[in-house]
Amino acid sequence: MIKIYGRNFKISAIFPAVCCLGVLLLAGCGRSSSLPTQTLLNEALKDAGGGRWEKALVKLEIVTGREPNNAAALIFRAVAYEGCGKDDLAVNTARLAVRAAPKNFQAQYTLGRLYSKDQGKMQDAIPPLLRALELKPDNNDTLILLARCSSVLKLDSAIRYYNKLAVAKNFRKRAELWNEMGIYYAERQQIHKAAECFVKAYSLGASKPLIVLNFATFADQYAGDPKRALKYYRSYLKITAPFPNFEIQRKRAEARIKKIEANG
Repeated sequence: MIKIYGRNFKISAIFPAVCCLGVLLLAGCGRSSSLPTQTLLNEALKDAGGGRWEKALVKLEIVTGREPNNAAALIFRAVAYEGCGKDDLAVNTARLAVRAAPKNFQAQYTLGRLYSKDQGKMQDAIPPLLRALELKPDNNDTLILLARCSSVLKLDSAIRYYNKLAVAKNFRKRAELWNEMGIYYAERQQIHKAAECFVKAYSLGASKPLIVLNFATFADQYAGDPKRALKYYRSYLKITAPFPNFEIQRKRAEARIKKIEANG
């Protein structure tokens, strides 16, 4: 989504957040009460896979009660809290995981990811994400979150993370990445670099509504070429015509088209 009146872009999500349940090493063979720890972990994983987060959480609370320093179980519990919509408890549990295992990549990444969900806490996301990047320098999930948070916080360091993603095999042909880089440069009035990025984004994603609308907005509001923007506003209307959920943005685009045409 972007705001097409005024000179503000809103960054779209490049990729969904990664919970990485499948890669957690859920170890631990503490004493059993009703069920052995590993059995509880295995069942919690099944529950989570089926979206039964409350059930998973009950089992995970038993496990972490037995093994309060089991970082993997704490990470899993944090993700389960998140699945239940209890984000504050998720953050608090991720902090416990980081405290238990400060050199655990998944603990640092999870804490940073959870902070990044709240724009008011994005500043707090940076330190754990930087620690995660130190532990795995080429991890693309971490780079994505660092780039996104840094962009929202208007930090110059954002472009460093975007540039690393731009040379990664799985990302260099993603229109969303070049779109976000275009936004970064446009907001800093580096119009030539922004144009290069938006052209690249459009070449890779000419059928994607947000990419097309951002390109139109850039041409209109930043590059000072509203007549050229008409083509892309109209393309946006055509692409989104079958989808009622775009109605609000469509009306704004239509109003902008009329205004440009009225101005000759």
